[in-house]
Amino acid sequence: MEYSKLNGSGHELAVNDRLIVQRSELKYLLNLPDRLRLLQALDTLLIPDAYGDYSGYNVRSVYFDGIDNQDYTGKLVKKDFQKRIRLRVYNPTDQTAKFEIKKKWSHSQIKESVVVSRADAKEMLAGNFEVLKNYDDPTAELGYELCSSMTYRPVSMVEYKRRAYTHPQFATRITLDSDLRYRNWAYGLFDDSDQNYHQVTDLTETILEVKYEGFLLPYVQDVLASLDLKPCPISKFGSSRSLLNEFYY
Repeated sequence: MEYSKLNGSGHELAVNDRLIVQRSELKYLLNLPDRLRLLQALDTLLIPDAYGDYSGYNVRSVYFDGIDNQDYTGKLVKKDFQKRIRLRVYNPTDQTAKFEIKKKWSHSQIKESVVVSRADAKEMLAGNFEVLKNYDDPTAELGYELCSSMTYRPVSMVEYKRRAYTHPQFATRITLDSDLRYRNWAYGLFDDSDQNYHQVTDLTETILEVKYEGFLLPYVQDVLASLDLKPCPISKFGSSRSLLNEFYY
């Protein structure tokens, strides 16, 4: 396997309920045997992240895009700079949601997050971004400016299962996402009923994302080098908008 090593610098800054993360990211597609082998290794090398345990957790996100679908078309033409705007929860009963702005270029990304109330998240899903003014926070201010001036609205919802690992001293985060599904016309972020999803990944496939700041730990590199890793062509946002691509692009 040919494995890329990137050098760079990054940082993570938390201010009240705001989080800014700058890091490098590598993305691969795992088969089932390698998934099991990697999980066995990560269980001993790293620790589960704060949102789950060794059994993992669910992630549900609603993506927003401008009236001209600028974020999606930017992805289609492979612009050097791309962005995503989304609301995220981990359980339909959550009383808060994460409002996130993710900026990407090449193998690097910056993600800004602010925690919003359940009620304000529902308002944004209804197209009311005025509620972002309730938060004295630069991410909320930027989100309001972008979503209001460019007529953003919810465009798709994705859901998947995640196993995530981190290192307490080094800014390393490894996620394994499986059972990726999406919906185009319904955005029930807090709906706890059965959802009618379209399946994206085969149940034997796992999307592996390796995120780190500065350098990747050598023993993590060794584990990854032992696997049959393939570049991952699957985008959660892009897959969720496949209907738009089919009829308009």
